[in-house]
Amino acid sequence: MNVAQKIHKELDKKADLKLIKKVISLYEKLKQEDDDELMSYDDAMEHLNDLLGEVTAADKVKAFRGRENMTQKELAKKSDIAQQHISEIERGTRPVGVTTAKKLASALNCDYRSLL
Repeated sequence: MNVAQKIHKELDKKADLKLIKKVISLYEKLKQEDDDELMSYDDAMEHLNDLLGEVTAADKVKAFRGRENMTQKELAKKSDIAQQHISEIERGTRPVGVTTAKKLASALNCDYRSLL
């Protein structure tokens, strides 16, 4: 059993095996870098985007909501944003502005800039 499969099993198969393999690929690339010259943040993000595709605001809101184990309805109540709007944000049909990001971030226990 390879490392990705062990992680997948440990996570009780809730995580996507392909995603785990991509993250391990980035880890291996970072591990192989010369110790004197670390990969820059921009280079790491570019590599992740190449592997995973660009992470959208919709992906981020869904991920943070999942981390907090909240339903859209619970997030709507806690953030004072209509559940329909949260649904639209998570589907990528409604943009996330600064004001909305701040409300969501407060409810999701994260920095609002990570939702933009």
